[in-house]
Amino acid sequence: MLEFFRRHRGAFLITVTVIIIISFSVWGGWKSGRESLEAQPTDTAFTIYGRNYTIAEAQRLGRRMQMIYNLQMFELLSLSRIGSQEDQNNNIVINQLILQHEMERLGIHPSDAEAKEAMKKLPTFQENGAFSAERAYNVEQMLAANGFNSSDLLEIVKLSIGFSKLRDLIGKNYAASPLEAEKAYASEYQTLKVNTLSFSLEDFKKTAVVKDEEIQKYYDEKKESYKSAGKRAISYVYFENPKADDKKSAEDRKKEESAVVDRVNKFNDASILPAAKFDDIAKTQKETVLKADLFTQDAPPEALKAEKELVEAVFALNPEVRPISDPIKGSNGYYIFSVTKSEEPKQQELAEVKEKIKETLVAQKAQEALTKAANDARTALAEGLKAGKKIEDLAKDKKLTLSPLTDITVAEPAMEVASSNLIAGQARDTAAGELSKVIDTETGSLLVYVSAKELRKRDDSKALRENMSNGRADQERTRLFDAWFSRRREESKPKMLITQA
Repeated sequence: MLEFFRRHRGAFLITVTVIIIISFSVWGGWKSGRESLEAQPTDTAFTIYGRNYTIAEAQRLGRRMQMIYNLQMFELLSLSRIGSQEDQNNNIVINQLILQHEMERLGIHPSDAEAKEAMKKLPTFQENGAFSAERAYNVEQMLAANGFNSSDLLEIVKLSIGFSKLRDLIGKNYAASPLEAEKAYASEYQTLKVNTLSFSLEDFKKTAVVKDEEIQKYYDEKKESYKSAGKRAISYVYFENPKADDKKSAEDRKKEESAVVDRVNKFNDASILPAAKFDDIAKTQKETVLKADLFTQDAPPEALKAEKELVEAVFALNPEVRPISDPIKGSNGYYIFSVTKSEEPKQQELAEVKEKIKETLVAQKAQEALTKAANDARTALAEGLKAGKKIEDLAKDKKLTLSPLTDITVAEPAMEVASSNLIAGQARDTAAGELSKVIDTETGSLLVYVSAKELRKRDDSKALRENMSNGRADQERTRLFDAWFSRRREESKPKMLITQA
């Protein structure tokens, strides 16, 4: 099977472009630290357990972790959080080696048969709840194109098995205390009886006044930021994928798809040759050239409106460095383009942006007024409640609208109530008979008054308590494993010897 991959390697390159870009953006640009020289693949990237690892080895480990992501083995990817929070890319690479070392030290050796059974259960290989040989075939294609084989896949799965066994070994016996679980259950499922007082940003915008001299001052201070949008025109070739046709066999569909990819690769190969000309390549390869007149990134032509990645690439490309783009994957095919004309952003005069600046200043003044009003109201209401007054009377005195009493829980917020998640979260942390902090919402701010908290009887309370207990236990087991793994990481004495450029 892999011989087939080698013969058709070019056809799969586009499929793994994203994988390769991510891997090499992490491990591709290095400096040796010696007069800022660019490092070579054979240079040592880091040491661990007293052994040196080259940049080439680091790149392979990075690509392997990307394959783990592609296989949706997200639990294993959580290793990236252990280590330096400033450099999780290095964590991804180094922690694989620590995991392998600890598996070996503790005698965890998953068999090939065990790995194969676990592999069949991965979401990537499933279709309609069952193992799909076709999906496995496609994954193997991707592995081969990225320099891996079936044995590498088994090793990745064994890593995942080992990770799970180590986690069980470290934290399986931990159980959440009944009191801790009960507190967590009460926090999530108690009924919170609340009222809210809202402050609308739009109301404050209506009374905000902005003077011309304020607009002038704002423009003078931020003049450089007010420029017209740049424009670009392009010529492009669209390599459309074959249309869906249930009458065709799977083999015929794959042949058609492969033919499209071959055309893309052929065009791309020609585009990187010295003095390559877009129109000449298209003419030689009998591809239709399409054109898009000058457009801004925010307003692409109708034919390209759905192709966000393509439009972003058009404005990111430096035509002087790369006159013809790399292949860009679209919603139903691939694009290769050349920028034919550019209009750089131009300085805008005050008259062009006056209304825009006014809107900005109105929003700022309204937000400042709203914040002051909400904070002043909270202070006055809190003092009134402390003096024994009722929230209804206080709201009436301050000419504030108090919402009807609503029952809400953190785990099951009322969907018909706007900002219910925020309200429930603040109410949980606010004592009965008191006001919450000021909550910022999409439309302004609000205060929550908690009149009572009740832990009501539920038919499913036993199951919910068990789930809560298991969830708390899982969190603690994760914390214990992370602490244990961090210690093993310290013992491995990892040291980066080359920095990323």
